[in-house]
Amino acid sequence: MRRYCVTGLLLLLVVSISGAQDFQVRTRVDLVVVPTSVREDGKLVPGLTQKDFSIFEDGQPQTISNFSADPQPLSAAIVIDTGMGGISLKRLVPLFISVTGGFSPFDEMTSFRYDHLVHHLADFTSDPETIEKSFDIVKSIAEAAPPTVPSGEPAPNAPKIIQQLLKLLNAGELGGRPPGDPSLPPSLKYPTTKSAKTPQSRVLYDALYEAARVLESRPSNRRRTILIVSDGQVAGANTHSFEEITNLLLRDEIQLFAVTADSAALEGRFGVLGSLAAATGGDTYRGLTTGSMESAFTRITEQARNQYVLGYRSTNKPTEGLPVVRAIEVKGRDPKWKITHRRGYTQLP
Repeated sequence: MRRYCVTGLLLLLVVSISGAQDFQVRTRVDLVVVPTSVREDGKLVPGLTQKDFSIFEDGQPQTISNFSADPQPLSAAIVIDTGMGGISLKRLVPLFISVTGGFSPFDEMTSFRYDHLVHHLADFTSDPETIEKSFDIVKSIAEAAPPTVPSGEPAPNAPKIIQQLLKLLNAGELGGRPPGDPSLPPSLKYPTTKSAKTPQSRVLYDALYEAARVLESRPSNRRRTILIVSDGQVAGANTHSFEEITNLLLRDEIQLFAVTADSAALEGRFGVLGSLAAATGGDTYRGLTTGSMESAFTRITEQARNQYVLGYRSTNKPTEGLPVVRAIEVKGRDPKWKITHRRGYTQLP
């Protein structure tokens, strides 16, 4: 009888241990995916392996558990800022074939334009001619647009001194673009479409929000990207904010690549587009000439497709059951490499 009791106790102990082990195994551990680009002297560096990288989260070293160097198909939202000045728009108009030229038959594209409103021009397609045709309206807008338009606000996360300098530059006090005639209403000073009744407004945040929302439904085996051509300016009433857009892009693992014109090219990484590109692991390319724009489109699709994908499971744990924003840093074996990657993510409890 005693032997049976001991056996029973042992069985209960085994079951208890098995149950505890089963609970530990089933504890959710999410993989953090970090697409990473490596350049040296402006050129992509091919042929690297997992051993060439180290990754840190909030300064703590992490173990790279997943690594891939295989090109991935793209799901791209192409966004055109039709509130830019006529000079930049006319520079862009002949290049719509170049915008789509870098995409392969395995990629898919959707198109948007925005000024005071956001317009979804074409649904996802692998046909470049459909996307090119959707931008026909940009040609007529470019003809009617004033040569230049006023600048908006610098990125809210830029250093205060930079914000002040950019405001002075944009206002013309440091030799920048002269302000419009104050005697005229905004709709006549700087129309963003052919209608003179259109109020001056630049809903950049709303355009990025709409593009991100259509991308978040795309399959996980596709690399989600936004390719935007814009002067990066924000004005008027945007429904969404800079912080909201940043969080949305990071949450849905969407990279932003920008071809910058006018003010955005001068603001660089301190502007809205520069800040969003840096945060998401994308990049910005200046588009101050037709040639530089054309080159940028080719380089963007090349960079977006040919990235190293690093994956790790965080050793950090959320405290108090609240989401935590984690900072990511990727380092390469060679300090001369320029490495771009997403800067962080929100860790959920």
